[in-house]
Amino acid sequence: MIDKNLLEDMSRIKIKDVVPDVLQDILTVKVSGETASQRLESYLDQVGNPYCFRVGNTPVRISFKSCEETLDKKIKSYFMGLKS
Repeated sequence: MIDKNLLEDMSRIKIKDVVPDVLQDILTVKVSGETASQRLESYLDQVGNPYCFRVGNTPVRISFKSCEETLDKKIKSYFMGLKS
């Protein structure tokens, strides 16, 4: 299983520094497992770096903005804004 430090290291990798051919094609990933933990482990085992992968021939790098507000609060705020 991937630990927190390794995930942090993976999150800092720049897509320009990665050879596209070594990235896992996410279209070939088949997630299995009965629990969320098992499915996450299955995904991570197959994709390697969850921040850098390919979709077909296209290299992809994802990142997340650090935020103190939870997703629940953001969604509520969004819908309250629509209501106004």
